[in-house]
Amino acid sequence: MAVTEVRVKTTIISSWKGSNRVNWRDATAVVQNDRLILKYLRMGEVVGEDDFPFSSLSDLGVNVPDNYKLNPEKEHFGMKFYIPGRGELTLILTIGDNLLIYDENKFREFIHTIFEILINGKAVKLLLARVKGGAINMEAQWQDGSLRIVSVKSTKRGKTERNIVVLDPDMRPIPVFSDIEEMDVEEIDMNGKKVKAWKIKHFYVNETVTSYLYIPEKKTRLYVLRYLLKYIRAYFEFIMKVSDEFPTLQMEFKEAIEKELKELESLDEIEKQILMALYSGLNPLEVHQFLGIDEREIEEIYDRMIDKGLLKIVMIRKVVDLTREGRKIVNKLMEYGLVTM
Repeated sequence: MAVTEVRVKTTIISSWKGSNRVNWRDATAVVQNDRLILKYLRMGEVVGEDDFPFSSLSDLGVNVPDNYKLNPEKEHFGMKFYIPGRGELTLILTIGDNLLIYDENKFREFIHTIFEILINGKAVKLLLARVKGGAINMEAQWQDGSLRIVSVKSTKRGKTERNIVVLDPDMRPIPVFSDIEEMDVEEIDMNGKKVKAWKIKHFYVNETVTSYLYIPEKKTRLYVLRYLLKYIRAYFEFIMKVSDEFPTLQMEFKEAIEKELKELESLDEIEKQILMALYSGLNPLEVHQFLGIDEREIEEIYDRMIDKGLLKIVMIRKVVDLTREGRKIVNKLMEYGLVTM
């Protein structure tokens, strides 16, 4: 029985030698509780079908290279399956341009539903608030729980967002993945047995605590990390610390960092100085004096940085401000030690 379905564009990339050809097809993607089904369409009629059991799923939310994308402006979602007789397959889903046929919001909800099916109900063990106020909480005990994706309000940010919680035996949600401050892997005793658990420092009931979460199934651990990576991008660095057991994730992180460094290195020295000056609050009309260059030159540089998407005009006379991308670049410049305040 279908849980949800959506109209998509899809292609399948095979690991078999010589079969990396990208052939986009129209389809209706149907999610059931245990599988994804593609019903291929031609002129609105079903002309074939493909079946992808979730038991054969090895990864999802994988990086889709730009040269594989149908339209880089559209969201693409990659899933890896190992199908006996077909080898490893990378299934890529996206949507077309015709808004009468393709629904972007419905596509996003479709992808979210896949995560819900894969994560909801999975058994875990939780040692809640093992450390409180910097001291060991001797009252903390391991308890059984299960994962569930729900809407939860961030205590610190006051923002409601969808996130993964742990349901305790009484079905009360514990938002262990909300307001994370630090995350790592640690070997810890669980009822006389040593296990590797996620050590999560997070804000809970008006204070910072450290909890331990043990997810026995490796695939579930991967699905949880993929969910956090996709929907809570601020957790990027936390996820890197607990993903050593997943080479594909590590490779993607390495590629992302190399790409960022390449983008940062493409900035010349004067552009970096301008970004830092504006970030520190200097009046954009005084930057040329601060850097010791004339007004005409600074305006030419502003034009170049506007074209790069790093600045935006807020007044006619080239009064500029950093864009979100510009602020992100400054944070990365400081993070990698390429500039100092």
